[in-house]
Amino acid sequence: MPAVDRADVVVIGSGGLGASTAFHLVVRGAGHVVVLDKHELASQTSPRAAGLMSHARSSDLMVRLVQLATANLKRFTAETGQPLNWTQSGSLKVVRRDEDVQVIESDLARGERLGLDVECVSAGDAHRLNPFLQPDGVVAVLRLGDDLYFDPAQVAIGYVRGAEARGASLLPHTTVTRVNVEDERVVSVETDRGIIRTSVVVDAAGAWTRQVAAASGISIPLVPTRHQLFVTEPVDGARADLPIVRVADAAVYVRPCDGGFLWGGFEEGPRMFDIDELGPRFAVPDTPLDADVLWRMADDVRDQLPVLRAAVVREHRGGLPTMTADGEHIVGPAPRAAGFYIAGGCNVAGLSVSSAIGEVLAAWIVDGEPPLDLGALSVTRFASGAVDDLEQKAAWQYRHFYGVA
Repeated sequence: MPAVDRADVVVIGSGGLGASTAFHLVVRGAGHVVVLDKHELASQTSPRAAGLMSHARSSDLMVRLVQLATANLKRFTAETGQPLNWTQSGSLKVVRRDEDVQVIESDLARGERLGLDVECVSAGDAHRLNPFLQPDGVVAVLRLGDDLYFDPAQVAIGYVRGAEARGASLLPHTTVTRVNVEDERVVSVETDRGIIRTSVVVDAAGAWTRQVAAASGISIPLVPTRHQLFVTEPVDGARADLPIVRVADAAVYVRPCDGGFLWGGFEEGPRMFDIDELGPRFAVPDTPLDADVLWRMADDVRDQLPVLRAAVVREHRGGLPTMTADGEHIVGPAPRAAGFYIAGGCNVAGLSVSSAIGEVLAAWIVDGEPPLDLGALSVTRFASGAVDDLEQKAAWQYRHFYGVA
């Protein structure tokens, strides 16, 4: 038998989304919360993320979620009792093509309307803000003062330990084989260590989200997609307060990290994976990486960010965020399975908004309705439960994460 055989809520997955949901459930008095993970706690994609908080999002809802997430991360240590290193450096969103200026203008208008610290600056001003960004070939730049970066390895484990300190039970190395649904209601969770009776389940299993749901006859159309980044050795002149730089059409980002830089991007034709084909022993650290992908991106932005080619790489890492056909998260209840909730489809930005999604989803579970309208993120928007050409559409969303076509 597992360490527990009954719970008020079972959260499957201890990455950013699952860990945050578990923590906020406990804080809201949801009763006995159990967190399951088939691997070590908080050990898969979340700690391999870039740790970027971007407020230039494509909808009002996502901007509001990012604003809530930012506020949560700033009080993370006070609320969880766990460390979190973060720096509000601001960011510079760079476009190099005339046709992309409208994206900057749209971001500016939305930001001003929603109260963000946002303005357009010249290429010269952008260079003065971050001397590693060269003005050559830069057409327009959006400065976002609200943006920050944080240590991605601290978020999920911090929420997990915070939940544990408030009474949650943690069961690492526990594989969920099925969520049992009877008369369209969740009744229990089957694991390789026994059955846990519960009426509420949160599927936040990251790259395994689709498989967990499918075992119970629930379709969640998302696909695990490799994302890679480099961390460099220290670079002369690199400072923690230098703004994050994002080159929109190249889909490349760079931020300060331990005296050097962390940088990555979103390539054309990203590699996608069928978790079932990878086998039961697969873990995200086993994801095959390809440094040439990143070096091609460095070449693409060599005029604007020559430091990417010059800096010595000390770490190459990657994870498996899950992409959807429309680039939006999948959050909320599953149809015809009362008590089954989904927190997935992170679209390469799940960790940054995990604190907000976890808080809103926990309120939905405890209070019966969310404090924000998350209808746009419902899995029911995919009416048939499947998506034609899912990988092709998800790959397009991946490449165009910064909103330029």
